[in-house]
Amino acid sequence: MQRAALYIRVSTEEQAQHGYSLEAQKHALTEYAKEHDMYIVDYYVDDGYSARRKYTSRKDFMRMLADVQSDRIDIILFIKLDRWFRSVKDYYKIQEILEAHNVGWKTTEENYDTTTTNGRLYINIRLSVAQDESDRTSDRIKFVFDNKVSRGEVISGAQPMGFRIENKHLVSDEETKDIVRDMFEYFTLHQSKYAVIRYIYEKYGIATDKSTMKKMLVNRLYIGEYRDNLSYCKPLIDRDLFEKAQRIIAEKGIRRPPSGRVYIFSGLIRCADCGHIFCGNHTLRSEREYVYYRCNFEANLKTCKNTSRFNEKDIEKWLLENIEDEVKAYVAEQTSKQSKKMNKPTIDRAKIKRKIGKLKELYLNELITLDEYRMDYESLNAQLVEDNETSAPPTYTKGLLDFIGGDFRETYGTLDRKKRKAVWRGIIREISVDRSKNMTIIFL
Repeated sequence: MQRAALYIRVSTEEQAQHGYSLEAQKHALTEYAKEHDMYIVDYYVDDGYSARRKYTSRKDFMRMLADVQSDRIDIILFIKLDRWFRSVKDYYKIQEILEAHNVGWKTTEENYDTTTTNGRLYINIRLSVAQDESDRTSDRIKFVFDNKVSRGEVISGAQPMGFRIENKHLVSDEETKDIVRDMFEYFTLHQSKYAVIRYIYEKYGIATDKSTMKKMLVNRLYIGEYRDNLSYCKPLIDRDLFEKAQRIIAEKGIRRPPSGRVYIFSGLIRCADCGHIFCGNHTLRSEREYVYYRCNFEANLKTCKNTSRFNEKDIEKWLLENIEDEVKAYVAEQTSKQSKKMNKPTIDRAKIKRKIGKLKELYLNELITLDEYRMDYESLNAQLVEDNETSAPPTYTKGLLDFIGGDFRETYGTLDRKKRKAVWRGIIREISVDRSKNMTIIFL
């Protein structure tokens, strides 16, 4: 008896449109296996997985592939070729694995022959047609959704805490909007997702987990942005508060060395020659520890010409001596830029959005090509983005001025390494260094 794997896949959309329900496929495949005297090894079911997604994301498909490689399967059954793949490239990648383990496949509702040249050509044609149909459908759905987003309309019924849907648009939920603000403020103060989870549960009785909390903390809907629409809805929290939370999350995401040693400028120093981050190192000389930084690519791959080593104490000394002048120059530059922006003429955003809507209608009615649509869309959208930058509030620089306003050098000398690291990460995005040891500060 042939050992048969029964593969079943359906996406929610296909199940609704074509009746490819899981039970219908399972029944048809089981009957076929029984009629042809096959032993059913297992049912491999991918529910809600589109054929457009990478096959590695299909959990049961990968489980079945592991059984193929363990030589537990002789043949794979599925009802139609589009249940298997809609990508010619992925099809042949998996076909190589099947042939290496002498595993065949069979569609119960279609007839294919992989033993002849004409048969393989026919499969190529069918896969290409299926892939093209899938791409066209995806493009149409994407443009419909883009059109809704450009008008500020919702495309899903599920919305994050703090919002509710009213007339197809997101508006603030009076019952939960203050909880969201409280959540962000508490996180930026305590810098711990677990602390926020406990706080929200104890104060408001709302239970959540770490994954959900992280999704909320990085959700740009809270500052009114969604996809390419930078004014999708009214923001719930201040942009400065949101960006501060993002910096904390990025800092928490940096892997700590196994030794637990704190490198003050870890993740901050970038090579001006190759663009890669410097790595922290330490060495002992005469029973004294020296901490230095060097280009990761030069250190490991020898592909960068920046061989300079930067002593941590030298970097601290340079920053403390120059930070005041650097901050003042940066503030002056931002003030000048903002002044120029405010003098730019405003544009009719509503008119441009109407043009984008009409443009999508032309494409959906096949009156213009995809390339023509993309070119015109990018031009119109660029005007909206530029206008949004023009109307944005002035760059926040008060915190930098406050930083240099006090006796920060004396205070800095009393801090431990972890707090010194937090100080620089709170105001600096990166420090660019070249092989001549010139340093350039890029502020947040």
